[in-house]
Amino acid sequence: MRQHYKHQPIVATDWPPRIGKDFYGRLALVEKQDSSTQAESAWHMLRGQVDKTVELNENKKTSVEDVLKPTDSSLSLRVVIDGPPGIGKTTLCRKLLNMWSNKLLVHQQYDLVLYCPLRNSKIATATSLADLFVRQRYEVPMVAEWFEKRNGEGLLIIFDGWDELSEQLRQSSFAASIICKEKLDQCSVIVTSRSYASSSLLKMDTLSKHVQVIGFSKEEISTVIIQTLQKDTKLAQELIDENTEREEWRLEYAKYKSHFTTTQSSKDSQLAVKLINDLEVRNDVQSLCYVPLVCSMVILVYYKEGGHLPTTLTQLYENFILQTIRRHVKRHDINPHTLGSLSSLPSQLAKPLQEMCQLAYTNLANTRMTFSSHQLQSLSEAVKEDYLGLMTRFTEYDEEKYQFLHLSIQEFLAAWWIAKQEKKTEVVFKDHFDDDHFRMCLRFVAGLTSLEHESYQQYFNKQQLDLQCKREPLFGFETCHLSYFYQNPEIRLGEYDHIRSDDFDNVSILLLQLLYESQNTTLCQVLTQSINNHSLCLDRDRVSLSLSLFDWLCLSYCINTNTTLHLGTSKELSPGYTILLQTQCKGLEVRLDKPTDELIHKLLQSSLLYNIQECYCDISYGKYVPCLVFLQFLNLPQLKILHLRMDDPTIPTVDNTCYTDKCTELEKCIETNSTLQEMKIEYRGWDETTITIISVIRGITRNKTITSLTIHVLAPPPLPDGVIEQLLKDNNTLRALSLDITDELLPSSLNIVEVNTPLTALEIGRGLWWRSSELMTSSLLPHIKGLDCLILHDPYLPHLLFLSHPSLHTLTLPLDTPESAIELFTILQTNTTLRALRVKIVDMEKRVYTSSMGTSLQDMLTQNQTLKYLKINDAFDIKYIPSSFLSFLTTGLRHNTSLQQLSVSIPLPLNEEIRTFINVISQKNNLTELKVNFKPDQSYSKWEKKKQIMTPLFYEQGLPAVTKMLQSHITIRLLRIECEYINKESSQPNWKELVQHLYETIFIHPSLEYIEINAGHTPPLLKDTLKDYKRTMIKSHKPLPIVIIH
Repeated sequence: MRQHYKHQPIVATDWPPRIGKDFYGRLALVEKQDSSTQAESAWHMLRGQVDKTVELNENKKTSVEDVLKPTDSSLSLRVVIDGPPGIGKTTLCRKLLNMWSNKLLVHQQYDLVLYCPLRNSKIATATSLADLFVRQRYEVPMVAEWFEKRNGEGLLIIFDGWDELSEQLRQSSFAASIICKEKLDQCSVIVTSRSYASSSLLKMDTLSKHVQVIGFSKEEISTVIIQTLQKDTKLAQELIDENTEREEWRLEYAKYKSHFTTTQSSKDSQLAVKLINDLEVRNDVQSLCYVPLVCSMVILVYYKEGGHLPTTLTQLYENFILQTIRRHVKRHDINPHTLGSLSSLPSQLAKPLQEMCQLAYTNLANTRMTFSSHQLQSLSEAVKEDYLGLMTRFTEYDEEKYQFLHLSIQEFLAAWWIAKQEKKTEVVFKDHFDDDHFRMCLRFVAGLTSLEHESYQQYFNKQQLDLQCKREPLFGFETCHLSYFYQNPEIRLGEYDHIRSDDFDNVSILLLQLLYESQNTTLCQVLTQSINNHSLCLDRDRVSLSLSLFDWLCLSYCINTNTTLHLGTSKELSPGYTILLQTQCKGLEVRLDKPTDELIHKLLQSSLLYNIQECYCDISYGKYVPCLVFLQFLNLPQLKILHLRMDDPTIPTVDNTCYTDKCTELEKCIETNSTLQEMKIEYRGWDETTITIISVIRGITRNKTITSLTIHVLAPPPLPDGVIEQLLKDNNTLRALSLDITDELLPSSLNIVEVNTPLTALEIGRGLWWRSSELMTSSLLPHIKGLDCLILHDPYLPHLLFLSHPSLHTLTLPLDTPESAIELFTILQTNTTLRALRVKIVDMEKRVYTSSMGTSLQDMLTQNQTLKYLKINDAFDIKYIPSSFLSFLTTGLRHNTSLQQLSVSIPLPLNEEIRTFINVISQKNNLTELKVNFKPDQSYSKWEKKKQIMTPLFYEQGLPAVTKMLQSHITIRLLRIECEYINKESSQPNWKELVQHLYETIFIHPSLEYIEINAGHTPPLLKDTLKDYKRTMIKSHKPLPIVIIH
């Protein structure tokens, strides 16, 4: 066996042409760290994702050598290798066989390796180990018996092609029993599968490792093209060097330029450069080239067609098959150049093609991919023509067998046969729509028929799909506060607040692929009309998906041009985003992780984002110049709203004169901008960016359209004198201003003497314990009158506030003395304008919580019947409200009829005063929004001790109290429960019953719309119990409440 494997080629066939040297060495492998998350993902279960790499949340790049690296003390491995068709799974198997035969396996030395292709019917239906030997020899029974006695120890079995097994054999077969360790549990097993069929394997308890073959990276595609088209290795290397850029600070790191050029006169080099650049424009084809088989076909077709790319996958395969037939007929008297298309072949070629198409379809329907000689005898014309070069021979059990060059070739020919069935085509399409084995085939049918028949509309005419962004709802106080500053207060950069929607499960990626392949604009309209508000969310936290580049192309082809898009995280700005943005959407929300100037420029090309009016961008880390990023955003001609959050970038060194000029340009750009209405800038970092912030502020000072400005800056050095003063004096359009510029960044000589901005809403600071905004507060507030909304994070005398702002509607105010608290609550006893109040108790020693202060709060709640939203918490969310103080709150709430939202911290363990408080809340039907934060009733120096105390109290007292409250309270809509001191791994049998009881109460509650439980790091007990309960619960006709576990 070792000799047999040693001499067989790693790449099985020479057509399509092998691409470059070291074919396998350039393929990337990813070891998945958490297969369970993917098994849970509904998107992974969707049918038809045959060319989409299944991506999990956690992954680690790995090597061929480490595929068989033990994962624990056991040497008996079960490794799943998956990926799309043509990606190189079989090639990987052959590479491992070659390594074993040459004794190059690093981690384990196996006595024997068996390669078992599951498309082989004898392997698929084997009943014993001896049946798995493809090469039958005299010694086989003895060898098999020897391994059976050792339960497979020292044996490695490679089952290639799990997806080619029937569903019945996947459930019950000798191969399946070995994979599941029911038999030969000491042997090691590798199973390969197309991605769409691997979900059952990933759920196995015996799974040791999940490896994905993800094909060529974008860089490698370019390398492959150069080394394939330019046969001269010296010229090829020169071309690579010519288009490689290296960073001076990191010479070992090199990457290709975004646009290839060459000074070489060689036509092959010029063709390679043209193809690489064409693929940059044609992201759809480039996105397919990560598959080696397709990459080879693209290069071949491009070369043969004189430098032109096909539009669809169908056209690509049709062209490749035509090239294959042209290559075949060279041995005859037929001039290959007279063969213009598959539809116009001469009869001597058309008849063999028809026979082979029928063979392809019949056997695909029976999940048969290999054929014996006698099975092909009926193909009289095809046999004469040697199967037009579309099949390959191999020997199995000393018998000559045949198969198509690749399964995808068989699928295309099967589709050709279906498309030629005239009136039967639609019927055959419908019969196989739910058949896993026909996903790729149906895509080809879509390409060949354009899905023109009206019967195809049934697949795309969905009920109204709610695919727009759904977020955790804002509670009343937050709505009041944020609505003064932002047109879309629900969009909060940097917060993972998207809610997953099951409607995404109703739009199969396959449908989008079918639409693109068909190029049928009518069907696109049918689907897009089903999307509510023409708004589409692609945030990864909501839809649990990661689209391949080809999926992006399909999506962009289908969606309506007025769609508002919300794009998820991208560590690299994939071409898919750029593809999608060609739809010229109106709104864009995107988070970029570690981008560069070049990457951001690519996203913000004005031609792609011409219609963007609202842009929310969160940039994490990366290497870029903030000033240039600002300029690129402000060049969007219709931009009305810009929220830009920049987190700790590395700012490259630039020429000082050039940088100063760009900052001056930025200032002028903002000053003259006539569309921008709302601007929010958050910058956190240690690299100097003061000159950029100064330019932004000075530009806004003279701008005539911006009415809302938020600037939150954490970056040295301080601002110079006069910048803030000039803004407040000269700007006459700002109505909402939020400034978080810590005292350390303000000039000590800050001297505000005149404020002409017509402010109605003001926020100063952010309330972070290590940052003070006292200087800004004391300097600015005395000069401002008549605010409707005031958010302060440093204490200020209440009577002065209400003297200057008698009509306040929303207020946040820290209280650091009992006197200030009593003063505030006394004023509010007779106030009729304030609707939303947040008091932040600055009280590390609990000296503010006096009985006099409690009495004043009680009297305020009793007498004030206009306040709707009340939040009482520690300034830094560390301490709890003492249980003795809760009695005042309890009495006040008994008599209050206006309060709709209450946010409060409650100590554990519960005592009688706390239980009474909760009982009162349970009876207050006017109270529809509640936030409860459970805190320990005393301080603990060690975090682990705090978790040890709080975990059982949370499950045994906190959650049951919430359950009891919900059973009594019939009008509550929004509920948030917090307790961050939970040991996520702790669990007791009675805790699960208590959690189940809570969920039962939640899902039958008459008014509850949303509940969030934030217990630090998500405890599996809460998450898994919820999942189990939702799986078994009886479906209700009423909308179910949204339950979020953080």
